[in-house]
Amino acid sequence: MASPTPPPATRLLHIATILLVIAMFAKIVEFALLLPTLGAQGTLVDFDAFYIVGRLFWEGRIAAAYDVRVMAEIQNALVGHEGFMPWTYPPQFDLIALSLPALPRGIAYALFTGLTLAAYLAVLARLAGPALLWVLIALAPALYVALTIGQNAFLTGALIGLFCVLSLRGSALAGVPLGLLVIKPHLGIGLTAHALAKGRWAVIGWALAVTIVSSALATWVLGVDIWAAFLAGAEQAGAALRTDFYPLFRMTSIYAALQSLGVPPGVALWVQGAVGLGAMALILLAVRRGLPPNQTLALAGFTAALVSPYLYDYDMVVIGVALALIAADLRARTGILDRAVLLGLLWVAGGWGMVHALLNAGLAWQERAAIARDTLSYGAFAYLIALALIARILRRPARAQAFPPRHP
Repeated sequence: MASPTPPPATRLLHIATILLVIAMFAKIVEFALLLPTLGAQGTLVDFDAFYIVGRLFWEGRIAAAYDVRVMAEIQNALVGHEGFMPWTYPPQFDLIALSLPALPRGIAYALFTGLTLAAYLAVLARLAGPALLWVLIALAPALYVALTIGQNAFLTGALIGLFCVLSLRGSALAGVPLGLLVIKPHLGIGLTAHALAKGRWAVIGWALAVTIVSSALATWVLGVDIWAAFLAGAEQAGAALRTDFYPLFRMTSIYAALQSLGVPPGVALWVQGAVGLGAMALILLAVRRGLPPNQTLALAGFTAALVSPYLYDYDMVVIGVALALIAADLRARTGILDRAVLLGLLWVAGGWGMVHALLNAGLAWQERAAIARDTLSYGAFAYLIALALIARILRRPARAQAFPPRHP
């Protein structure tokens, strides 16, 4: 028997989703052609730091990637002006970076970004179902930032999404993507708290096993000295975070919000820590009170972008997983005004840094740096308000089920 023909509105929804996805991959191709080599048009983006680290491995000096002087010298020579991206990733991510120079820069960027985006969209579609288009629109600014600079937010988002898919199935293998999040460990803290609150010890066991194996592999491939270099680089990054080095206006953490208001770094860091601990407590409380699994996992997903002081606008991509988990719940409890306000807040959270950069693109880098130091971290404030609004919405009784929730 033939399947029933979907109504016109559903067909339009599917077409719009497909067109949006095609547009994202087309943008990747455009940027691959625009920047085919390192330093093309005097520009370096985040992916280029990955590519440079890969080159350093094949030159036999991978540990030098964590030396700010070495990275600054390489990057400044490529673009002909000051300003650089430090390297603070754990050695496990170095294992990914070392494969990139096997291909020309443009092709490597397209494959890395395209494949991780495809993985991210696959898990997002699995969790969001018919709400996928709404989730993608809500994330549009952060998605644009991540795909144009070749960031790894799609990779981390895919790992978080896979953890949620496997957790909803009750599979202990949810610990595998959790362990792989060692490449950006702060994004896995909320998920780990969720697994502990649920008493999923097998999940924790798998996560630990993956972390240990990946650490051993990194040591074998990169050498024992890589860990001392990594720790030194992390210490330098922590010191830089307490200065004006990082562009706070592009960050969405509590720390960035407070410091952009003039709060001393030490105080802002203490508040960030308190908020992080409070978020962990909320996850435990939500699980103990028996909230639906999709909502407790969503809380853990939102917390992934709430714990660390070092959080950029492109990291807002990871909250797409949380939005996908509760899309049906939000739809059933909101009207057009609620959705418009929430959409606006999420756009500011993921897009303020991009808008600010575009508005000041014609200025010299020294002028841009000076303006950045005096700009508030509006994205951080928007994200906090969005979380408060989502919490308020979920406390309402459902009006109607606009589309069924997904059960992976």
